[in-house]
Amino acid sequence: MYGAGGLAVALRTPEEWAAGEQGREVAARPLLTRERLDDAAPRAAAGRPLRVLDLTRVLAGPVATRTLALLGADVLRIDPPGNPELPDLHADTCVGKRTSALDLDRPSDRRTFDELLDAADVLVTGYRPGALDRFGLERPGLVTARISAWGDYGPWAGRRGFDSLVQVATGIAVVEGSASEPGALPSQALDHGTGYLLAAAVLRS
Repeated sequence: MYGAGGLAVALRTPEEWAAGEQGREVAARPLLTRERLDDAAPRAAAGRPLRVLDLTRVLAGPVATRTLALLGADVLRIDPPGNPELPDLHADTCVGKRTSALDLDRPSDRRTFDELLDAADVLVTGYRPGALDRFGLERPGLVTARISAWGDYGPWAGRRGFDSLVQVATGIAVVEGSASEPGALPSQALDHGTGYLLAAAVLRS
């Protein structure tokens, strides 16, 4: 399914997930990791709002940047032209943000984005590892907060995913129902919890 460009996972029990290679990789690492990429001081300065560029979609990343916006950050969300966030999700997660559309494959839009990135304190991304590397997003002193479904490691690192798939793969769906009739958490709790955790990590950077 993944090879054909689709999104699917096999239903697993918690024990099956823990015994699998990706489950072992996740369990062997902390919930979040911090890495210093350069010796430059963080760009954030006292006396002005934190300037955040938001390159996230759907829920976990937008919850993180919404939290930062509600705490006073100046958040600009960037979407691809013609592919805005779903209206209900936009109404929920774009509170307090400004939004814009830029095609990073178009030279003029890319120049605009580079100017925004040069002025930003924080960049938040919500794509699978490596998906945005071609855009050269690193800048000295820029805090980059990255979130993805399966992490940066293990055989699933390059896979796309979202909350419901993680619930099925890790055994939550079995716990909430059964192996014959899987269930689900009453909300997208993984996305929301991860978003709040990411916002807290940004504020501690």
